[in-house]
Amino acid sequence: MNTTELLAAFRDEMADNAAPYLWSDSAVYRYLDDAQKMFCRLTEGIEDSSTADICRLSVVAGTDWYALSPKILKVREVIDLVTGRPYGLISAEKAPSAGAHFTGQPGPLRLFVQGLEKGKLRAWPMPASAVSVELRVFRMPLVTLSGANQTLEIDEQHHLALLDWVKRHAYNKEDAETFNRRKAEEYEGRFRAYCAAARVEQERARRTTGTVIYGGI
Repeated sequence: MNTTELLAAFRDEMADNAAPYLWSDSAVYRYLDDAQKMFCRLTEGIEDSSTADICRLSVVAGTDWYALSPKILKVREVIDLVTGRPYGLISAEKAPSAGAHFTGQPGPLRLFVQGLEKGKLRAWPMPASAVSVELRVFRMPLVTLSGANQTLEIDEQHHLALLDWVKRHAYNKEDAETFNRRKAEEYEGRFRAYCAAARVEQERARRTTGTVIYGGI
């Protein structure tokens, strides 16, 4: 479903089909955008390893700090684009036990540390030569939903569930005809429960081995 179809579904379910509408088109599109983003925050986000602006990193000699796209929720793997070899990827807490001491001494790149600073990776040892790497990530949507006929990035099976978050916003609108705290809380609870179940389903699918292939959200 695209944004226009979801807007129509919202108006039908809320009996808001006649102008003047209780909720404007622009407001509903804004709520949909927030719903898709919240879905990604509450689940594992959107799998990606091919979007160049997000998933390609050029490591240069003598530089160990690398900023990540703010769209990235989590880095899953770091792969050498030439050899296909994975680099180590560890948390800041595990860096000392892995021998990652940042002395500035250059050497062959072995791993990346995440969590030392928000939105950054740190290479170790200090890279002695240039390397191009692929980041395999979970991320937020790339495009803001703001108008008609836009395509959502999460799987279509989740689209109608987004309307629970949209209704949460709708019933929080400060207006005598729309504000209803109880209903807003009810729809928020439903949405969060759906996302929790979707996350469990995603994690289970990624643990599956053999011939089963999971296509992501």
